[in-house]
Amino acid sequence: MGFYEENGFLCADGKASGQHPCQKKLCLVATDRDYLVSVLEKVLERDDCFWVKYAPEPVSGMYLGRVFLTAPGEIGELWKAFKKDRKLLCSVQDDDFIALFR
Repeated sequence: MGFYEENGFLCADGKASGQHPCQKKLCLVATDRDYLVSVLEKVLERDDCFWVKYAPEPVSGMYLGRVFLTAPGEIGELWKAFKKDRKLLCSVQDDDFIALFR
């Protein structure tokens, strides 16, 4: 499992990369890059993980990571688990909804 560069992000394909991701993604923010990467590497072990990525350079001291899974319910469950982690700020972005404003 290795990260590759794409559009300024470091990315890794998950076990479900041949499937279609759902239109919701989990966005993670952390001030500790190594911690964020360790979280993303753990998510990559999931069978329903489509793709993960993170920004290798911080913005105002914060690193952005994103998680793409195949099922929206699993995104919600992962958000529920990560919202308790005091080293992460997490939110869910709904791409179908956001597309109306792009």
